[in-house]
Amino acid sequence: MNKLFAEVVFTRFPARILIVLCSLGAAVLGLLGPFFQKEFVDRLTGAEGHLHLWRFESPLVYILLAFLALIAGQSLYQITSYLAVKESLLMQRIFAKRVYDKTLHLQVDTMSGKPVGEIVSLYATDVQGSTVFLDQTLPAGTATFFPLLLAPFAIGMLFDVPLWPTVLTMAFIVVFNTLMALRQSRFFFKFKQLAAERIGLVNEWIQNIRTIRILGWIRHFEKNIFAKRTQETTNRVHMVTNGQVMNSVSSSITFLLNVIALSSLVFWSNHQATSGEILALLWILSGFLTRPFRQMPWFFTFAFDSWTSLKRLEDFFSLKNNQTETTETAVDKAALQRDKKYSVQVHGLNLSVGKRKILKDIDFSIEHGEFVAIVGEVGAGKSMLLLSLLRETGASFDTYRLGDKDALEAPIDEVREHFSYVPQEGFIMNASLRENVAFIYDIEADRDPLVEESLKLAQFDLSAEKVESGLNTEIGERGVNLSGGQRQRVGLARVHYQRSSILLLDDCLSAVDVDTEQKLFETLLLGAWKEHTRILVTHRLSALHRVDRILFMEDGKILDDGSFEELLARNPKFREYTTSVAQEATERKDKVGYVES
Repeated sequence: MNKLFAEVVFTRFPARILIVLCSLGAAVLGLLGPFFQKEFVDRLTGAEGHLHLWRFESPLVYILLAFLALIAGQSLYQITSYLAVKESLLMQRIFAKRVYDKTLHLQVDTMSGKPVGEIVSLYATDVQGSTVFLDQTLPAGTATFFPLLLAPFAIGMLFDVPLWPTVLTMAFIVVFNTLMALRQSRFFFKFKQLAAERIGLVNEWIQNIRTIRILGWIRHFEKNIFAKRTQETTNRVHMVTNGQVMNSVSSSITFLLNVIALSSLVFWSNHQATSGEILALLWILSGFLTRPFRQMPWFFTFAFDSWTSLKRLEDFFSLKNNQTETTETAVDKAALQRDKKYSVQVHGLNLSVGKRKILKDIDFSIEHGEFVAIVGEVGAGKSMLLLSLLRETGASFDTYRLGDKDALEAPIDEVREHFSYVPQEGFIMNASLRENVAFIYDIEADRDPLVEESLKLAQFDLSAEKVESGLNTEIGERGVNLSGGQRQRVGLARVHYQRSSILLLDDCLSAVDVDTEQKLFETLLLGAWKEHTRILVTHRLSALHRVDRILFMEDGKILDDGSFEELLARNPKFREYTTSVAQEATERKDKVGYVES
């Protein structure tokens, strides 16, 4: 928190000093205006005032100087605001880039506790809120502090009266506004918190609206959203009420100051006040101090509000990816490095999330061009193993090599260049079919032959799939216009288009029918991809006799490794697993039939 605040204050520090100096200049010039007005009136009336800084023969010089001082003061005030906004936008760019980088850096297991709505709220609210110190608090603070500091001394010099009545009154108002602003900041903080929670609920509702509608949960979800909105509205009413009280007090305080200052002039002044001095007094109290008193409560409010945004950003920036502690082993890393026939080599992979150990002492090697299946019950750790290979979890490795490269020493982006990945739920952009396969917006039409070839190999026939505009067909947000099987086949076509050396396929055949699965094996998995290293997570028993080798997992461990026939022959747990999977598939067919979804 202190580090972020120091960045806001000290980044481009000369620019911050310039803002303060401009505000100080505006305050000084603002006080010179009423002083020159006093001199003008006193010269016209022939009265001898208490204080003179410059003497000119013509009264018109004083009124010209008063005009110029007021114009220059207002100009400096506007320059102060402009510089503050400029510096604020610069810091917003810095913080937004940092939130962006942090979001990309956080791994999937770290992000599991952070809803999308909270990340959106950081961008939409807290990045701007954190720089309120610059565009609101700093200019408002200096525009408040300097006039309140200089005005009592100016009044004392002009009238030769004690400062304590005016100073005490100002001090009381500062304390009152501080307390009210602190209360207001709590409302602001709750406002941000409730907004983030509501955005999260709405985001979840939008993303799952079809499922929610089918299951009849719309009223339940909407009830939660409306309840959160009600809390927001109640909090906002309190916030507006508190703000109006602050505004009312700040607007009426100048009247109280007029009474106190005039009373001081009557009872404690050592000389007879002139008409010019009374005019200057009223101008200082009713004009010069009006803006500072109106800004004062909001200065504190914005300061506290910005502090809460900085705290939320600091909490987000302090998130660290889970990193499982490594264990010392006797692995001959040099030997692994010399053996270049392997595409992937892993030894001592462990992953913990909180106190739960997800992956335990995983060891395996996969040769170039080998086709390996990973199977096991739900929760065995199959998908987390694939994500760990992508360095998307906090897993630790004793050894992790990709070909002849040490994947632990290479940058994450370089590691991921070796892979193409198809998740369980294929990601679909709200774009054309062409752009979804190429994964590039506004792709050139001259790449259409490769896109069409990729779709054809993935068994996505443009003439049979009800895509009326061919490659130009707009798929719709999150693939709303495609079936589950179509989305998976678009994901497979995308992998073929990218042509990476290692393919990670996470249950990517679950939504296709048996005939389509067989064709995909013939055209892609055992055809066009036969030279690629393939790692397939699957629950389809029909796929297991087609792969070169199977890794059988249970409770985060690899229990056995071998061909389908070998595992059936020697491993009773594997036989139990295949029996249960076959039984579940049979029951599912008996209930609903098995058609492509």
